[in-house]
Amino acid sequence: SSRAAPPLVHSVSYGNDEKQQSSARYMYTCNTAFMKAGARGISILFASGDQGVCGREGCGSRFNPDFPAASPYITAVGGTDFEGDDIGPETTWNSGGGGFSDTFAIPSWQADAVAAYKQSPDANLPPQRMWNNTGRGYPDVAALGGLQNPYCVNVGGTFEGVAGTSASCPVVAGIFAKLNGLRLAQGMSPLGFLNPFIYKNPSGFQDVTSGTNSAGGESGFTAVKGWDAATGFGTPDFKALSGLVMGIQALEETTLVV
Repeated sequence: SSRAAPPLVHSVSYGNDEKQQSSARYMYTCNTAFMKAGARGISILFASGDQGVCGREGCGSRFNPDFPAASPYITAVGGTDFEGDDIGPETTWNSGGGGFSDTFAIPSWQADAVAAYKQSPDANLPPQRMWNNTGRGYPDVAALGGLQNPYCVNVGGTFEGVAGTSASCPVVAGIFAKLNGLRLAQGMSPLGFLNPFIYKNPSGFQDVTSGTNSAGGESGFTAVKGWDAATGFGTPDFKALSGLVMGIQALEETTLVV
């Protein structure tokens, strides 16, 4: 944005398979724009997709990672469900998008988390031929998005349930907008590109350790302790995050490499 004071948090409920994009050049051009936004203190979050590992084209011999969700310069938000019919522990939403990019390499801020996931004996990783072992992993975090416990919204005067990561993403974006508000009220800088902060502070999220995003197929990525390619680090804990974001003295502690 060329605006002098642009909105600081953007939630985008959009995505397609990487291989459905017009070209790799187009995706890298988008990344350049995302980097510029982050450098201005703007946070951009994208829904991770609603077809599990399969993507819009469906699972064949290989999974279909999503873009922009798999971009290394945005925050991807996956989906969860409550384990039961009431508010309580969460599990992976079976159709929440997640996996590893076929286009972008693992960024440095994610390297340790991705390595730990792959080494976890509980990960039960899908066959290697179906996904890129050197790709950027996503989602980064998650929020309620499954059809079992939809959000109740008013549409044209009628209440109905909505779900999907297109619902998860604005929930997480709203939380980070409030966290920005806490910082701005104290004269501190906005959070900007969120992922370096997220990966340094997993204690700010409620870990989800069950379920697989197979979208009803034979295989997918399984949620384990810590980061995983099903729910990321889990769902935001506003109280915990409030303390963590107020402990950041300046954005300069994180270097954005272009």
